[in-house]
Amino acid sequence: MSGHLDQALDAAPDVLAEDGARAAAVQSRAVFFLAVAAFAASSTTRVMDAILPQLAREFSVTIGSVAFVATAYAFTYGAFQLVFGPLGDRYGKFRIILIACIGSTVTTFLCAFAGSIAEIAVARFASGMVAAAIVPLSIAWVGDNVPAHERQPVLARFMSGQILGLLAGQIGGGVMGEYFGWRSGFVLIGSVYICAVAGLVSEVIRNPATRGGGSGSRESFWQTWRTFALLTTHPVVRFVLMAVALEAFAMFGAFTYVGAALHLQFGFNFATIGLMLAAYCLGGLFYVTQSRRLIGFFGPARLAFWGAVLVAGAYAALALTAVSWIYPPAIAIMGLGFYMIHNTLQTFATQMAPDSRGSAVAMFATCYFLAQAVGVLLAGKVIDHFGVAPIFAAAALLILALGVFIRTAMPLALDA
Repeated sequence: MSGHLDQALDAAPDVLAEDGARAAAVQSRAVFFLAVAAFAASSTTRVMDAILPQLAREFSVTIGSVAFVATAYAFTYGAFQLVFGPLGDRYGKFRIILIACIGSTVTTFLCAFAGSIAEIAVARFASGMVAAAIVPLSIAWVGDNVPAHERQPVLARFMSGQILGLLAGQIGGGVMGEYFGWRSGFVLIGSVYICAVAGLVSEVIRNPATRGGGSGSRESFWQTWRTFALLTTHPVVRFVLMAVALEAFAMFGAFTYVGAALHLQFGFNFATIGLMLAAYCLGGLFYVTQSRRLIGFFGPARLAFWGAVLVAGAYAALALTAVSWIYPPAIAIMGLGFYMIHNTLQTFATQMAPDSRGSAVAMFATCYFLAQAVGVLLAGKVIDHFGVAPIFAAAALLILALGVFIRTAMPLALDA
């Protein structure tokens, strides 16, 4: 009897290791399909960067006037985080992500077949509304299912789907727009959404972790808003929300018009613009591959600070340069620096309210995208009158200020 017990005890570590490896593989598979969905959502977010000049030319309007097409998506994407965050907490994050991907498939194809600027804006408005659930609830799902000490590297891997989506959106928007028309990019993104839906459905069928997580509570509308209000009483929540709002306002208020600057100042075609903008994603991918080393070397606050220094330097270079060859390396440095900042803030967003993680991450994403929408809209007004240089210079100053704010305020917020 004791011999059998000894054998069982000897075998226990191997069984636990095998179970752990199996659980990790299942988790990785689920994160992969979430990354595919994030790829499609991110592609939709940035596909407009290279084709804004093409839309302005086709519909005979100014760059600033067509900016509301990009703003429509960002505005609803941000606003509806406050809807999907509580829904994810209540009914299960993975389930809501799947429903959002189905809706995104439909609205993306509506963008492809729109017949006027107004129709494109309405379709983008609807597309942002349903896509709003995908990335923040995916981050929250990772927060629920991955231990804290493993979370930032897993989020960095998940971010690879976002970054590749940005890359595809920027290259695809430019190249597809140049050779097949701007509609073709939306058709391609819609097809990716179909693949994401298929993968997520398979996970819901096979993976028990994707079917849980909902509280099942039916709290009222006002109770939901009281949850949001309660979250903002925490110093760490206020710190993270202020930081991500400033980050998005400065970063994307300017970056949306980098493609327009390349077209108007240097006369590049849309395919070349898309390839140049893709340097941003290469910088981001470099961060993903080196994230563990960079996080270990710098620590969160210093990592974000030096990322801000890189972004500010890149924008200053674009504001001052009169030559086009500066753009690709500056854009790549911008991508590296941005993800050094954003991955740090993302990680803190998953930790700032563990009991209401879906709602907390929804607030994070709301601030990110609403600030981005305001930045794009205001920058478009400035560009029509003064050009892009003032926008790039202002972005450099604001991002540098953000880095100083994170470096000095993060330790205080975490100790509060």
